[in-house]
Order: sequence, then structure tokens, then C-alpha cells
Amino acid sequence: MQHNHDLKSETNRKKIKELVEKKAREIRGYTPRVGVFGVTGVGKSSLCNALFGKDLAKVSDVAACTREAQEMTISSNENGSGGIVLIDVPGVGETIDRDKEYFELYKELSPTLDLVIWVIKADDRAYAVAEKAYKEILEPNKEKCPVLFVVNQVDNVAPIFDYATGIPFWDMQENKPLAEQEANINKKVTEISHAFDISTRYIQTASVTRKFNIVETMEKIIEILPNEKKYSLFREAKEDIKNEKMEIEAETGVWESVKEWVGDAWESVKEVVAEVAVEVAKSVGKKILGWFSKKF
Repeated sequence: MQHNHDLKSETNRKKIKELVEKKAREIRGYTPRVGVFGVTGVGKSSLCNALFGKDLAKVSDVAACTREAQEMTISSNENGSGGIVLIDVPGVGETIDRDKEYFELYKELSPTLDLVIWVIKADDRAYAVAEKAYKEILEPNKEKCPVLFVVNQVDNVAPIFDYATGIPFWDMQENKPLAEQEANINKKVTEISHAFDISTRYIQTASVTRKFNIVETMEKIIEILPNEKKYSLFREAKEDIKNEKMEIEAETGVWESVKEWVGDAWESVKEVVAEVAVEVAKSVGKKILGWFSKKF
């Protein structure tokens, strides 16, 4: 009798394990859709190259083409599985007629996206139309699709030079702004925070040309994403900007998602989940075990 009971328990355990493995594979293999918003010249393509190793598809100068979102799928796997869809979305604020079209485009795209990276040039001042687009279309959907504002080209924030000495306000050795320029960059972040009525948590400063804050931008992307989406963005990030912090956050996202999916049955299946976690990601098994022991 005891033998039959053990056999039944073992069968249930096997089924649970298979379901958990399947769910983890789904999360790991997800293909996220990322909208890259911003007007021409803000550095959207170079930022995507710095983060994911690919430029955005070149947008034609023909008027009809610039009014459309340009999609491209890239994958870090040789077999093309997983991958990421980058969508170059034209920015509002150029002309009134175009803005109407772009608002409709935003409304159409918004429900299909997992993340919006909204690139703003550090010396931009006009936000009124962009603010309206954000508040009306993107903000209501921010739990499912967070928006990260990336202030690019911060090395161009005044003052660039001390004209009395000819010394730049950018620390070339440490690759970061010096105090006076940094203070003005922080003012810019506060200005954007007030204009869009968002927490500074959703604003990241960067300079692609100086390779400044690129790693931090990817860290922020993974941080603000829902648990089930974190791994897919980490997976597609350029290898040379990945770090342990991102890896742990991404792995945590996978197993937190599994935990959410299991729901009320968690206490009875968590040992099986822990077993699968170590098997599925042997390369970071110790970190996952550490995470499990810390959390549960």
C-alpha cells in the first residue's frame, strides 16, 4: 500500500516537474517587442546598437515611410529562436499634421509592446506634445509595458568647456561628467520627471558616443520590466555589457514568475521548482540556490 502511494507521489512529482520545466522554457524563450520612441537625431539607432548589437532598420527619407513604425527582429541565438523585435517609432513634435498620425500609430502599437525606450536628446526643451502622447496612450498601460526615458548625449549638456582654461567639463579619465556639468544633467532629469509626471526611477542618462551609462541603461531596463519579461531582454543584450547584477535579476524574474504562476500550490511544489531551477540553469545554479534560500 505504501509502495503504491510512493509510486503515485512520484508520478505527480514527475508531472509537476514537467509543467514547471515547460513554464520556465516559455519564459526564457519569450520574444519581447520593444518600441524605441523619439524624434530623428536623438540617437535611437546607436543606442540600440550599444544595447543589443544592432542598429535600427534605416528609415527612409521618403515622407510616407517616416510615418510608419519600422520593425526588425534580431536574435542572439544561431537558430533564431527567442530574439527581440525592435520597433523604431517616429517621435511627436515635428508638425501638427504628423502628430495626429503618430498619435494613431501610438494607440495602435501600444497594446502590442512589452517595453518602450523613449530617447530624448539632452538639450531638447519642448515636451508638450510628447507629454500628451505619454499620458494619454502609454501611461495607462505602464504596468504591462513600462516606459524608460533615456536622456542621450548628456556630454553635450552645458557647460562643455571652461572657456577660460579650455578644459572640458567631462572627466576623460573616469569617463563621466565633472561636478558642474553633472549638476545640470541632474536638473535635466528633474525637469523631465516634472514634465511627464514620472519618478526619476524611469529616467536614465547616457551618452552612446562616449559609452557612458550603457551598462546602467540595460540594468535599468531589466529592473523596471515585469518579472516574466526580464530574462528575455537580458538574453538579447550585448555580451560585453552583461554583468552579474543583470543575470541575477533576470534569473530571479524567471523563478518569481514561476512562483506567481504556481500560486496557492507553492508550498507543496517549491522543492520541485528549486530542483528544476538548478537543472535548467546550471551555469548560475549557485546563485539560484542562494536566491531560493534567501527568499524561501
